[in-house]
Amino acid sequence: MPISSTDEEWDELVPENFDTTALLRAVDAVDVLREDLNDREGGGPPQLRTDLLLLHQLAMAVFNDGSRSQVAGLFEFAVDLEDQVLGLMTSLEQVQETLSKLTALYPESLSYEDGDVSES
Repeated sequence: MPISSTDEEWDELVPENFDTTALLRAVDAVDVLREDLNDREGGGPPQLRTDLLLLHQLAMAVFNDGSRSQVAGLFEFAVDLEDQVLGLMTSLEQVQETLSKLTALYPESLSYEDGDVSES
C-alpha cells in the first residue's frame, strides 16, 4: 500500500509555499555551471582545471623559485579565477536554496523510519 501524505500536509503543498518556476531557474544555474565545468571538445578537461594548473605553475615560480617578474601575473590570474569560482558558487547556492525550499515542505508522513523516501 503506497504511503500518502496527511490532509494537513497536503494543505501545505500550495503555490504560495513553493514557486515551481524556481526549479527552472535552478536548471538555468546548472547550465551556467556546465559552461565552466564541462569537458571541452575533443575530450579535453574543463578550462577551470587547466587554469588552476597554470596558476600552480605561476605560484611555484613566485613562491618556490623567487620569480619577482611573475608576481603581478600570478595575482591578477588568481583574482580572475576567484571571480569565476564565486560565480559558480552563486549558481550552486541558487540550486541549493531552491531544493531547500522544496524539501522544507517534505511531508513527514512520507518518511520511513530508516530515513528512506517513498517513491509514490
